[in-house]
Amino acid sequence: MLSLVNRVGLLIQHPGEIRERVRNRVAVWSDRSSERSSLTEPADANRVETTVAELFGATSAGSDDSWLRIERYIEGQQTSRDADFAPFQTFHDGTVTLGRLCYHTCRQLNPRTVVETGVAYGVTSTYILRALADNRKGILHSIDLPPLAADAEQHVGRFVPEDLRDSWRLHIGSAKELLPKVLTQARTIDMFVHDSLHTYAHMKWEFDAALSVLTPGGVVIADDIENNRAFEELAHRPEIQSWAVLRQEGKTALCGIAVTKADR
Repeated sequence: MLSLVNRVGLLIQHPGEIRERVRNRVAVWSDRSSERSSLTEPADANRVETTVAELFGATSAGSDDSWLRIERYIEGQQTSRDADFAPFQTFHDGTVTLGRLCYHTCRQLNPRTVVETGVAYGVTSTYILRALADNRKGILHSIDLPPLAADAEQHVGRFVPEDLRDSWRLHIGSAKELLPKVLTQARTIDMFVHDSLHTYAHMKWEFDAALSVLTPGGVVIADDIENNRAFEELAHRPEIQSWAVLRQEGKTALCGIAVTKADR
């Protein structure tokens, strides 16, 4: 744990982050009164591959076991992380369910450009990058604001293997500041993954921003959607063709996926 003096020192070194961190704290506190999602009957975590295939109208999941190798690799990284300095707490890691959802969606969608908010050690990033490598095309833009800890920035995406990094563009800073810039630079994206600040206002803002540049038939994936109605409202927008919600393995939370209409 950092002392108060050390935290203040880190903020002084990065004055541009003070306002965003304070805003995020206030947003999380005020969001406690948000109306919870009323989405019911989520699919079981073990149905990720089948659920994705159904959303894309595929006759079969048709994927190899590359994602299983990812999981063995990540387990090893998490074990070594636990013995070292760890600026991110374990709850920041993407779950197996979210990772599999991103991997199988990438394999079905075959995207050119993927954008994600929230990285931590890069669990979900690794699943996405592995899928892009298996597809033999695609770029991932990742945005992350690391915690106040000495050298925390150096640990962002630490789990991402070296052989996958050529297709990875990491942007350090707040999503509020960087997401519009990344989306403007990309012009269009095929897949967006939200795993940053899980408040109603922020999630809605990210979804709106992503939809503005998402290609027809593109995908939005979101983690921890149960505490407010942002994803539920997204799922019922006229641009959305189909959607699904899944229970997450390893924690009492839900993740969701929404596919936009191909002719929107």
